[in-house]
Amino acid sequence: QYGGTGAPSGSGYTMIYSTEYAFAALKTDGSITAWGRSGYGGSGAPSGSGYTKIYSTSRAFAALKADGSIKAWGDSDYGGSGAPSGSGYTKIYSNETAFAALQADGSITAWGRPYQGSAGAPSNGVYTKIYSTERAFAALEANGSIKVWGKAGWGGTGAPDDSGYIKIYSNSAAFAAIKADGSIKVWGDSDYGGSGAPYDKDYTEIYSNSFAFVALKADGSITAWGKAGWGGTGAPDDSGYIKIYSTHKGFAAIKADGSIKAWGVSGTGAPSDIGYTKIASNFFAFAALKADGSIKAWGDSSSGGTGAPSGNGYTKIYSTSSAFVALKADGSITAWGHSNLGGTTPASIDWIVPTKVVSYPMNGDISVDIEPIHRTTGHKSAAFVGGYNTIDAPTRMTWSLN
Repeated sequence: QYGGTGAPSGSGYTMIYSTEYAFAALKTDGSITAWGRSGYGGSGAPSGSGYTKIYSTSRAFAALKADGSIKAWGDSDYGGSGAPSGSGYTKIYSNETAFAALQADGSITAWGRPYQGSAGAPSNGVYTKIYSTERAFAALEANGSIKVWGKAGWGGTGAPDDSGYIKIYSNSAAFAAIKADGSIKVWGDSDYGGSGAPYDKDYTEIYSNSFAFVALKADGSITAWGKAGWGGTGAPDDSGYIKIYSTHKGFAAIKADGSIKAWGVSGTGAPSDIGYTKIASNFFAFAALKADGSIKAWGDSSSGGTGAPSGNGYTKIYSTSSAFVALKADGSITAWGHSNLGGTTPASIDWIVPTKVVSYPMNGDISVDIEPIHRTTGHKSAAFVGGYNTIDAPTRMTWSLN
């Protein structure tokens, strides 16, 4: 029902992508096999070959060919139909219900739900990248100016009218844009961080959960804003932090010595010792990995906040929405968390040890062997995703437990 069964039995697949309740696997020859719930893209995949990458909304897929042509399938209200018929597109972006494709000349074509991003895309300008909340898009021009469209309360209006911005970040209903001097402008739902950003400069990175933003300075100090109690307040007041991770409603920041401070929901129970090198997260819990391969988890107990393995030697941690799995160098795994959402270790598995990890700096999540996808919602699949993300750019890994 959610894609935990029905995976293809053949070989030669190189990447796996997902909607909320379906998967699509890409082969070396560019052919595609989909499975899972039919209305979410589990059927209807194109029969040809030559596709190079797949993108998704919550209920539809869009596949891009080397010539820049696009085929979409899944729920038509979520972008499963209406894809442009031409070629020359270089990348596809998405929010929950719509796609936006960027051409080599910097022009944009969008499709899906009209009031949530398929209508209103800019008709002129040279755009370099597109970002999204759940129901709106923001496009960055070469001169650093910003154009937005989609649902007004989700950031589809209110963007700054000056230029010089170098990157845009988002959560579920607000955007935050940063300039080269480290100044920040925000817009969207004020309860979600669309107001309240710091007025000073020198910020180097912005992170987000579903309801709040946090900005990191070069000295490692942190400023948070957004939903109070859900990460928008309670950030540590000292400095020296090097990276920040998030759950749905909380944050955890790590220092160079491996010490951790957490705040918001899931903020209680973070380890008090040092030596941690990386933090994984799902919707409601964190799991931190030490240099010796031991793990400390905290947060909601039914989502993996308790039950982490007591041994060491683990090298990576992955997550679904409510479970974790830890990998050892020999390819053995231990899972914990919600038993119906991947928290039960399988009796046996044909395992391929991952060979490459890429990071997405917006929220510190990780994926295996693929680049970040550009949308997700709280899926329930038993297949694992690397560094589960609840906001703009989920990262997904290339294997599943079927």
